[in-house]
Amino acid sequence: MQALLKRYIRLILEVQLKLQTGDGLSINTETNLFPFARQLADEACRLTGQVTTIVETEEGKVIQALTIEPVQKEIFRPPLSKVVMCHLVDLGAFPFLTDEDEQNIIEEVARLAQYGCLSEPVFLDRRIAVPWANVPLPSERWATEVLGQTASTEETWSLFATLLRLNDAYGLAFWEEQANLLDYRKKHLNALGQVHLTLIGDGFKLEADQSPSTCWAGGRTKLHDGRTFIPTLPIQSIHVALNKESAQGDIEASRPFYLLGKLVKEARFTISDGVVVAYCASEGKQALDAFFCLDEGARRVSEIYIADHDTIESRYLSNSIHPHFSQDITTCIVFGGFSLDTLTTHQTHEDVEASNLNESLVRMIVPIGDSHLSLAAYDALKIEHMILKEGVFCIE
Repeated sequence: MQALLKRYIRLILEVQLKLQTGDGLSINTETNLFPFARQLADEACRLTGQVTTIVETEEGKVIQALTIEPVQKEIFRPPLSKVVMCHLVDLGAFPFLTDEDEQNIIEEVARLAQYGCLSEPVFLDRRIAVPWANVPLPSERWATEVLGQTASTEETWSLFATLLRLNDAYGLAFWEEQANLLDYRKKHLNALGQVHLTLIGDGFKLEADQSPSTCWAGGRTKLHDGRTFIPTLPIQSIHVALNKESAQGDIEASRPFYLLGKLVKEARFTISDGVVVAYCASEGKQALDAFFCLDEGARRVSEIYIADHDTIESRYLSNSIHPHFSQDITTCIVFGGFSLDTLTTHQTHEDVEASNLNESLVRMIVPIGDSHLSLAAYDALKIEHMILKEGVFCIE
């Protein structure tokens, strides 16, 4: 157990955040995760020679801000070079399945956030310009939801270690290589310019246009000063923003997914001019009804997340159990708000409007990937470029 914790701390600091000498790390944590935050802070101080701050919260309220000092006396410490941030996420705090009426949930923004349904706010002048990461920590409740049986601490960490590749020291190198692979795929697709996309699944087809002046994103993030970091792990997908009026066709969920505390099964959607005009589900339709009533943009298709189908994440996470993992399990369609990391030269709200992006308050991620899914991109000359074939990336 301690070996896994130490390996995970190295993964966070050395691979995700890439801490450097002089960095000042700020850790935001709930009270129950404080012991891990303290271990993380101690190692960060050792690596950076700078003070690390732990901001402890409980139900969203700050309890205390604790500064952890490095062993070096202040006179011998390196100058503060950059602020770095991370937020510890308790996977067991997610509501999962509830009996609560969906109408009660959708009446409060805070509740929508709790259920993982809020979009990123489109604040172009307040975008984070420092390395940051959302760091998940497992719980027996989360593992029980995934495994469908009561899970012990050992079983919980065994599952988590498998997903994060923590079972041996190679895991750190694995995520570096995975980030390099996703960077290559993004570079290849961005070189095509704005594309028209055609998704073909088992019994459905969807076509859509990439939003003008947007890019393929996902995986590793690069700041203007050249510094790189990985905001979330695991990373399997890259994504593209869609012209909010362009999607045409049908899609069908390839596996169940959680929405507003309900499990939605066998969902199918018919889309015209970017808007859902008909939908059904064998279970959980009331959650879809509530979601689509939230605002006009909730019914619009906004993004496609593309991931290989046969991965460790896809095999172990049969349902989209937690929003932290949902977009990296398999290929997904997103309804609602777009992701800000797909923006390029956008400086004003008028720039965003010119790209015809969907600015809904909320978002829903629907898994559609399986071994039958294919995705092709057509460039300005209408030349076909296969991206996925039978659920597997063609770009290597």
